[in-house]
Amino acid sequence: MASPKKTKEQHQFLLGEIIKQSGKPTQHTFSDNYLGNTHFRYAISIPRLRTIAKSWMKENPTLSANELADLLSSLTKAPSSTEKTMAGLLLDYATEAQLSFAPKNIDAWLNHLEGWAEVDALCTSGLSRKAITKAWGAWKKVMLQLNKSKNINKRRASIVLLCVPLRVRDHRIPPVAFTLIDNLKQEKEILITKAISWVLRSMVKVHREALEEYIRENKETLPAIAVRETMMKLKTGKKTARKK
Repeated sequence: MASPKKTKEQHQFLLGEIIKQSGKPTQHTFSDNYLGNTHFRYAISIPRLRTIAKSWMKENPTLSANELADLLSSLTKAPSSTEKTMAGLLLDYATEAQLSFAPKNIDAWLNHLEGWAEVDALCTSGLSRKAITKAWGAWKKVMLQLNKSKNINKRRASIVLLCVPLRVRDHRIPPVAFTLIDNLKQEKEILITKAISWVLRSMVKVHREALEEYIRENKETLPAIAVRETMMKLKTGKKTARKK
C-alpha cells in the first residue's frame, strides 16, 4: 500500500499533465450531458489522455497492485470526469500483476462514478481483458453484488464488466451473464437497456449458439432495443441496419 503522501503526489502529477495539455474546463454543455454525468471535465481528447496514462505507467514499472488501487481510489474520488476517466485508462496499460488487487475495490470506486462514459471507462479497461477471468470466482461474487445494488451505475457495471470477457471462449461466463441480465431486464432506463444490448452483442462471435437460444426463450421479456440490436448483429454483423 502506498503512503497517502505518495498517492497524492502521483495524482497531482497526472492532474498537472492533464491541465498542461488541455483547455478551459467545461460543464453542462451538450457533450457533458451526452456523457451521462454532471461532473466538469477538462477540454482534452481521449488520445491525449491515453498518451499521458501510457507514459506514466511505463515510467512506473514497479508500481504494486495495492499502490495502483490506492491511486485509482484517489482519481475516482476527484471532482472532474477527466480524472475519473484517467483511472480506467491507467488500467489499460497495467500489467496482470498490477491488476491483481482485490476485486471488491471496484465497488468503492463506483460510488464516485456517474453515467455510461465514466462507468464504461473503468469496466471495459484492461481490467476486464486481463484480470476477470484470472480471478473468476472473486470477480463473479463482486458482479453478483453490484447487480443487486440500488445504485444504477453499479448495476450497469455488473454486466458491462463482462462485455470483453464474453469475446473469448470461456464456458463459465455466458451463464453468469444471462443471470445478471435476467435480474435487470425489466428496467426501463437507457443506462441499463443499452448495456444489456451491448452484453448480448458481445456474445455473437464466440457464444452464438447459447445466445440464440437465450434470445428465443426471452425475446418477450428483454428490452426491445436489446432484442432488435442483437438480432441485427446476428444477421448482419452490425447492431443497426446499414443506411442505403
